[in-house]
Amino acid sequence: MPTPPDPTVLYPDVAARGGLAAVLRAGAEGRLSRVPVAASSSGSLLHATVASILPHRAPLEVSAWSHERRWSIRGEEPFQGLSLIDGRTDDLAEVAQAARAWHDGTALNEIRQAAPFVHLTGRFEVPDNNPTHLTASEWQGMRKETAELEYVWQEAYQKGLPP
Repeated sequence: MPTPPDPTVLYPDVAARGGLAAVLRAGAEGRLSRVPVAASSSGSLLHATVASILPHRAPLEVSAWSHERRWSIRGEEPFQGLSLIDGRTDDLAEVAQAARAWHDGTALNEIRQAAPFVHLTGRFEVPDNNPTHLTASEWQGMRKETAELEYVWQEAYQKGLPP
């Protein structure tokens, strides 16, 4: 496996501003100027988190890729650490839109509308950590994941490709 390039080569703008959190705050056309964006403990150059006003949302994780200039997000519920949303894009402005919506407590499907790169995992939010609702949310997520896998397998089979 090839060694990833130096992050300062892929992200000179991020390095010049002192990290991903600073770039998100400064370059998001004011969308995140008053939003708590923090450098992640795993590396300020490539990782940042955006807090939410909702206590049943963990901070949104924003990461820069190590092999190419691209961004990923992951929004979890804090009780079990299960993903509610995720996504990948090469547009940092889209990341800022998703981060603002996550912070503001926007409904998950509306976050997807605001930032089309966002993937809804199928899980739903359970503000009170009710075990029955948490189980239902996880089952719904598993059903969506399975349906997405079946589609990939069907598409590959129709094209005569290995999945």
